[in-house]
Amino acid sequence: MRPKFCDMNAQPHLVSIRSRSPSSRILLRSPIHSDAYSLLARVHDPECTTYLPHLRNPRNPITLASNQKNIKAWRAESGLTGLFLVIVLLPSASDTLSGIVDPEGPGATIGDTGFGPLDLKTKTAELGIMLNSGPAIRGRGFAVEALELCFAYGFEKLDLEVIELGTDKDNIPMRSLLEKKLGLTAAWREEKDDWCFSATKLWWADRQAWKGSAKLELEVEETVLDEAEVKTVDAA
Repeated sequence: MRPKFCDMNAQPHLVSIRSRSPSSRILLRSPIHSDAYSLLARVHDPECTTYLPHLRNPRNPITLASNQKNIKAWRAESGLTGLFLVIVLLPSASDTLSGIVDPEGPGATIGDTGFGPLDLKTKTAELGIMLNSGPAIRGRGFAVEALELCFAYGFEKLDLEVIELGTDKDNIPMRSLLEKKLGLTAAWREEKDDWCFSATKLWWADRQAWKGSAKLELEVEETVLDEAEVKTVDAA
């Protein structure tokens, strides 16, 4: 494993991202093979895809096999043109939430997030998030916690300048979260028929300064993807 926050020399790399705060409840990590099960459950949950028409009515059926294929592709592009991440409950948080079981992974996966596309040359990225449905997860602040981890990693470690979040015009809950919890302002994108919230490096620096001693400090591990795995994706 390479040192934390090192130059990965334009190679795909897997990451694990969490806050150093003892009150942290989640970590973000690159997907693994077994995450295909929880991904499939989310895209087949109408509550998760209400405002995501491309998942609600996909061109091709979303299956366990297609998710496993996507995971291979996401790992091969990780940190280069995209950064797909799953949201994992830490043990302390898992103990306080009943009925959350993910037998396929090392921890309970409660959603996914990340950058796609990611353009390191223009220092821009688009960010999205999807959480499991149900009262055990929704409305408990997990979305804000996950997005802030992404902002910190994007602005402080990837040196991005702008991170955009596109939101369906009818997705009032997400718009409210971004406006009221994060203080972002939306602009209408006619070409995509959605609202776009733009977060900038300056906005993030101001937010960190406003938090003072409670500002978010990251703990990150990065590992270069094995070359043999990259070759299997290229050959597919």
